[in-house]
Order: sequence, then C-alpha cells, then structure tokens
Amino acid sequence: MYRNQILPESTASVWTKSALRLQAHVRAWLWTGLIAMGLSFTLAGLSRADTPLPPARDLQSSAVQAASRHQPLVVMFSYPGCTYCERLRKSTYQWLVKDGYAVQQVEMEPDYRLLGFDGKPTTGKALARKYGVQLAPTVLFFGPGGREVADRLAGAGQPDFYQAFVDRALKEGAALLGANKEAPGRSQSSLTPSGGGRSKAAA
Repeated sequence: MYRNQILPESTASVWTKSALRLQAHVRAWLWTGLIAMGLSFTLAGLSRADTPLPPARDLQSSAVQAASRHQPLVVMFSYPGCTYCERLRKSTYQWLVKDGYAVQQVEMEPDYRLLGFDGKPTTGKALARKYGVQLAPTVLFFGPGGREVADRLAGAGQPDFYQAFVDRALKEGAALLGANKEAPGRSQSSLTPSGGGRSKAAA
C-alpha cells in the first residue's frame, strides 16, 4: 500500500477549483447576510428614533425673540422615551417649526440644564415644578418673562381636536402679544376663536 497517494493532476485541479468556488459562495452569502442584518437594524433604529425639536437653552432670549414676531414661545415638556410626546412631535410640532414658529422642548430631568426666563441657570425638573407641570406631554405658550399667554395643553388628545386647540392657543398668544397680522404659516380660517380657562386637558 502506498503511504502517499498522489492524485492525477486533472482531478486535483478540479477539486481545488470546486473548493475555491464553494469558499467564494460562502463568503458572498455571509457578506450578504451581514449587510442585510445591518440594514434592518439601521431601519429599525430610524423608525424608533425621536423626531427632533429644538432643545430649550435660553428661555429668556427665546421668548423675547418670539414676541418680537408677535408669536408665543411654544415649549413642550417631555420625558425621554415618552411615546405620546413623540406622537405630537410628529403630527403637530415639527410642522410648526417648519412654518416658522418658535417651538422648543424641555426634558423634565434634573440633569437637563438651561437658562430660565429670568436668565438664571435652572433644570428641566425645576422648571416643570415651578409651572406645575406633572404630565408629559404638556405644552405651554409663553411671552417674555415666562408669562403664559394662552391655555396650556396637557396630554396628547385626539389628533382631529388637538390641532384646533393648538391653533386657538397660537391665536390667543398672538393677540396678547399685540399682533396686528396673521402669524406665519397659518391662514385665518384655520384658527378657532379663543376662549375657555387657563388650562386645557387635551388627553
């Protein structure tokens, strides 16, 4: 019996080529799987990502700038991971930003730092406590000095009705801030008459 069996050159060549082809197919399959997996994770992450609103950093300055355009400063009080907050950001407030309104977000957390309406450092948690905000989302409409100029909106409410509450609050705020023309991005017909108390539960 031969200790070392040598295959004919033609047979060895065929086996080598088959092995190389199999190896190439395996590599291609692995890369395709990894790419597909990475893409699925990316898309899933994007689908869960929050819709960004400008973070509140200097409320005193922002309120003065908004009032100079006869607009209230719209501030959403939110919590990280708040699904109802995200729903409102997507359905309503991101469009107000695009329409030119001053809309900002405050996270009700002790490590969220900003300047208050008095120009002094504060936190999102302290600001929420000062204004009696306990529910997320709660949206307040401010004039200079931290004065509320329209009914606040607590909760997410029904989409068909929520927009009407927002339109009314914007009109109330514009009237109190001395606007003599329509606010940008809204026609007069889209605004409902003002009225009601100083707080509206939209939930």
